[in-house]
Amino acid sequence: MTREFLTLAALSSGRRIRGNLASVPSMCGSAEVLAMIGICIATIMIGAGCGSKESGAAVETQPGIERKFERGPVQVILTVDKKEPTIADRIRLRMEVTADEDYDVRMPRFGEKLEQFGIVDYDTTQPELIEGGRTRQTRSYVLEPFLSGDYTIPVMKFLFSKRGEAEEKEHELETEVITLHVKSLLPEAAAEIKIHEIASPEELPREPVSRAWLALVGVVLILFAAGTVFWVRRKKLEESIESSIPAHDLAFGQIEALVAENLPEKGEIKEFYRRISDILRRYVENRFGLQAPEQTTEEFLGTLAVTRLLTPPQKELLKEFLRHCDLVKFAEHRPENDDIQKTFDSCKNFILETRDLSGGEETALNGTGAQPKNPEQAAAA
Repeated sequence: MTREFLTLAALSSGRRIRGNLASVPSMCGSAEVLAMIGICIATIMIGAGCGSKESGAAVETQPGIERKFERGPVQVILTVDKKEPTIADRIRLRMEVTADEDYDVRMPRFGEKLEQFGIVDYDTTQPELIEGGRTRQTRSYVLEPFLSGDYTIPVMKFLFSKRGEAEEKEHELETEVITLHVKSLLPEAAAEIKIHEIASPEELPREPVSRAWLALVGVVLILFAAGTVFWVRRKKLEESIESSIPAHDLAFGQIEALVAENLPEKGEIKEFYRRISDILRRYVENRFGLQAPEQTTEEFLGTLAVTRLLTPPQKELLKEFLRHCDLVKFAEHRPENDDIQKTFDSCKNFILETRDLSGGEETALNGTGAQPKNPEQAAAA
């Protein structure tokens, strides 16, 4: 209808223009141009109107469920966003509670499950004041079904009481059961689908092992075994050599090597104390069979207190020596030169006093055994 009207208007305008050509020749071209522009604009507007109607078509949504419950000053509205969800859907259950301003309402809690539904998430708003002197609070749950079929949202109890009243006057508002039907994603004829038995697993073909790899593994194993045997034999040889040397000769040899390094002059005082402490501990182990290197100072002193292998003065000397070494090693104590010399002398004197001379006179510090030295001279070196 609109298009026909515009067309007739344009034709009538054209007739009037042609009737006046003789009297107004300059206006003819302008009128025709204006008429054509008007027709184009009208056509565009009509097309745009038609297009907007198509794009504004409403998207059909799945209907939900809403239930309203009231008792006294309290009103509860339960809303479920989907009435017939599928097993892949998540369902939103919303509880809206409104009550008079001077009433307190307690909502029900469900834990991790709500009947057959699993609870994925939930959210509770703070009470807000609305018109009419009432408050409103909402709680929303995101529910997830596990199987298809009929599900129920059970009866819920909302407890409310007037602020300031005793607990005995608490009232109760109960809702009703809400039933939902969860649909399966399978087609209706799914019951006729036959599921075949699971086939037995098939073994993957084994790749042949290369002879070169086997040879390489064999060589590695042989080298490892040979290295282990060599290490064990060398360890036993070292132990047998050490056991054949008297404990005091072994200790004096270690002291001589320590003095040659001149660690205090290099500023490595803590290393010097660690080494000289280890030398005396090893000497005690080799000489008396006490497990000094594996024990802490306090553990070793406890063992030392009950042994009869040492005299009380020797025990006291060893006790002061070890505790002074621990101060330097662990407590960042900075000893003076006199303290370092005293520590060295304590170690030397303890070895001299407790050395075993049953096998004859003591050998020299350097371990050559060619000419025995006086122990005092050897230690002074």
